[in-house]
Amino acid sequence: MSDELRPHRSRRAAGEVVRPEAPGPARGRRNRAARASGQGRAGERRQRERSRNDPIWYIQLRNLLLGVAALSAGWWLAGWIFSLTGRPPELVVYLASIALGIALAGGVAVVIGRLTGAFNDDPGRVLTDLGEALDRIARGDFSVRLNSPTNGRSPTNGLLADLVASVNNMAAGLGNVEQQRQEFISNVSHEIQSPLTSIGGFASLLRDGDLDEATRQHYLDVISAEVSRLSKLSDNLLRLSALDSSDDVDRQPLRLDEQLRSVVLLLEPQWTAKRLDVQLDTVPVEFDADADMLRQVWMNLLSNAVKYTPDGGSIRVGVVASAGQVKVVIADTGIGIGPDDLPRVFERFFRADKARSGDGNGLGLSLVKRVVELHGGEVTVASQLDQGSTFTVTLPLKG
Repeated sequence: MSDELRPHRSRRAAGEVVRPEAPGPARGRRNRAARASGQGRAGERRQRERSRNDPIWYIQLRNLLLGVAALSAGWWLAGWIFSLTGRPPELVVYLASIALGIALAGGVAVVIGRLTGAFNDDPGRVLTDLGEALDRIARGDFSVRLNSPTNGRSPTNGLLADLVASVNNMAAGLGNVEQQRQEFISNVSHEIQSPLTSIGGFASLLRDGDLDEATRQHYLDVISAEVSRLSKLSDNLLRLSALDSSDDVDRQPLRLDEQLRSVVLLLEPQWTAKRLDVQLDTVPVEFDADADMLRQVWMNLLSNAVKYTPDGGSIRVGVVASAGQVKVVIADTGIGIGPDDLPRVFERFFRADKARSGDGNGLGLSLVKRVVELHGGEVTVASQLDQGSTFTVTLPLKG
C-alpha cells in the first residue's frame, strides 16, 4: 500500500480537537523550503552521477593533490600549535605533522566521498531500496531491478550484494512465469474460442428449414467434430495439470515391445485407410514404468506420424536396448518440420504451420516431453521439410 493510500493515524491525545492548518505565509515558506530541499537533493544526486563518470586519471590526480594539500596543511597546523605550546624535538614535530596531515586527508576524503558517492553505498539506503523493490514485486511489478552496491566504481562482494542479486533474479524469474501465464491464458482462450465460434455458426445455419438432409448432416458432423476437439483439449489440459502438480510415477513391470505392438494395432484403421507401410522392429524389453503414461507417449507420436504422412508413405517403429537404457525410434516420411519451428515443437500450444495444425491443439508433444522426463528420460526430434521426422525416446531401464 502506498503512502498516499494509507489511513492517517493521528498521534494526538484522545479528545483533542484537530483543526485544519490555515494557509498563510508560514505555510508558504515551508512549501518553498521543501521545494528548495528537494531541488538540493536532486542536484546532489546529479553531482554524484557526474562524479561517477570521471576518468581514472582525473581521480588519481585529484587524490594526489588532496594528499599533498592535506600534508601541507597538517605541517602548518602542527607548527602553529607548537608555537603556542612550545616547540618539542624535531622528530615529534615531524610525526605530529604527518598524523595531522593524514587525519585531515581522511576527513576531506570522507566529505568528498559523501558528496560524490565514491565510497561504499550506505547499507541503510541499500536495505531501503530492497524493501521498496520487494514491495513493488508483491504488487505484481516484476520489472524492478536493483543496482549492485559499489565500492567506488567497482561492485562489491558480500551479503548485501548477494541479496541484491537474489532479488533481481527473483524478479526476473517471476516476470518469466507471469509472461508464460499470460501466454497460456491467451492460447487456451484461442483454442476454446475457435471451436465455439464454429459450433455457434453451424448451429445457426441448422435453423434454416430449407436445408437438404445431406447439408444438415454435414453441419452436424462439423459440430460433433468441434465438440470432440473441445473435449480433447480439456482432457489434455487436465493431464498436463496433473503431471505438473506431481512427480509421482506408478512404476510397474512393463513389456515395452508388447505395449508398442498394441498401440500400432490400435491405430491400424487410420494407417490402413491411408495405405501406409508400417514396420515394427522390436526386441523384448521389460522394465519398471507407468504403463498408462507411456501409452500416451506412443499414442501421440504414432498418431502424429499417421496424420502427417501422405497416402502411400511409410512409418518405422524401432526399439534398441543397450546398457542401462532403451531407445524407441519412430520415423515417418511425412511433411516434416521446418528448421525455425523445430526447436519449439515441444512448447505448449505451439503448432508449426497450418499444414501441421489439423484438429490438434498443440499439447500432445508437451505431454510426451513431460511424461518422458518424469521417467528420467529424454525425447529428441530430427526433421526436414518434405522428408519426414524422426522422434527418439530414450528411457533408463532402472528408475
